[in-house]
Amino acid sequence: MSCSTISTRSIMSRILVLSTAFLLAEQTAPAAGPVTSIAVSGQLSGGNYVSATCTVSNLGQVNGSGSLYGTNPSNGYSYNYAFSITKLSTASGKLTLTGKFTSNGSPVTLTASVPSGPMSFTYVVNGKSYTYTGTGTVTKY
Repeated sequence: MSCSTISTRSIMSRILVLSTAFLLAEQTAPAAGPVTSIAVSGQLSGGNYVSATCTVSNLGQVNGSGSLYGTNPSNGYSYNYAFSITKLSTASGKLTLTGKFTSNGSPVTLTASVPSGPMSFTYVVNGKSYTYTGTGTVTKY
């Protein structure tokens, strides 16, 4: 065998090994990639405010928390009700976050226009649904 044949085979083998390594690395990269964080905040009817932050992994896992807060205008009582976020969906320029109040497990849904505009916050207690509407913003960071 000549010197040029050995070096050509050697080079081809190295290229094949490097190509394989590169392809394997590319297949695993999305799972290790950064998460997307989303923040929603707004003012609702009745003097209520809502804020929420959640992260969405490249695998679609959603994790977050939020708060419905304000002051009751009739008696001055300040409140702050925390909730968890476990689901996120989008449709027609809207973002919907779904979760539960941390205190009693009642379901909550926060729907907001992207990037800003009308929003609603709905929760269910003892089978009865309550909805506050208002205006808010959605930010991705």
